[in-house]
Formats: sequence, C-alpha cells, structure tokens
Amino acid sequence: MTENRVLHVIQHAILTCEDGVWTGRYGGEDWSVIAGSHDEVLEQMVETLHRLGDDDEHRWRIISPAEAVAAGERTEEGFEARFIDRERYENRVIEAMESQFEEE
Repeated sequence: MTENRVLHVIQHAILTCEDGVWTGRYGGEDWSVIAGSHDEVLEQMVETLHRLGDDDEHRWRIISPAEAVAAGERTEEGFEARFIDRERYENRVIEAMESQFEEE
C-alpha cells in the first residue's frame, strides 16, 4: 500500500572552516554558502533552503536521489531518506511546527 507511505528526507548541515572562512551546505544539495562565522553560514543556509522550498524544480531534483537512498542504491553524506507511513509523517510535521512556534 504505497499510498499510505511518504518519502521522508532529512538533510543534515555540512560545515567546514578553513582559514576563518566558513562554508556550509546541506546533504543532497548542489549549492553552498560562504560566511565569516559559524552563525552567519547557518543563517544563510536556512534562508537559502527556505527560499528553495517554494521551488518545484528543486523539490523534483531532490526526489530521484532520495528514492535511490531510500532503496539502498545510493549513499550521500548528510542525506537520509526513507519511506514512512503517512500518519507518522503527519505527526512529525506537527511536532516540527509546534517546536518552531515554541522557539519564537
């Protein structure tokens, strides 16, 4: 029953610092940002990911590698994907939204 399953993707931040210059990206992405501090690079990463979240082309570009990762056919640093049942997915979304409101 695949209609009750949802492809759940988790992208971890990958940060490096060389000579005081921070570079950050998320696993599975083909872009990165550069900043002068850890906090600045994280802020830029979050802003970029939020902006891309509304981009249909970006979402479709993530689906193919995510399906391959979920099937065990591919691995990528900082990128996880698996199929979970719809109810579990909806509960995770609610928890994420609630925690976001708690932080504000």
